[in-house]
Amino acid sequence: MIYKFSATAVPVKPDTITTALLEKAMKTKLTRTEKNKIAEILYNSLYNSTFSDHIAIYKISGWAWNMKRYLKRVLVSYTYDPNTYHTYYAPDKTSLRKVLNSVYEMIEA
Repeated sequence: MIYKFSATAVPVKPDTITTALLEKAMKTKLTRTEKNKIAEILYNSLYNSTFSDHIAIYKISGWAWNMKRYLKRVLVSYTYDPNTYHTYYAPDKTSLRKVLNSVYEMIEA
């Protein structure tokens, strides 16, 4: 689902490689490279504050792509705290593992 989340959003949704890839993920199956790119987009942008609290929403220029319906929920524990699990959304475990460090265990939920 694509929607405006800001009154100051640009009038037309941004047409970028990222937005085109997210829209493709909503319609068809993706290749390994595309899955890796989506995980990279979502979790590298996490540190840039454009990804909303592991809820699978990508935001840019006042527009938001809610990807939760199209991604898998993955529970991740890290080597420094193997008894605590964090929730992530990604195309699959393989693509998520490529962007996270110190993963101890991953469970698709």
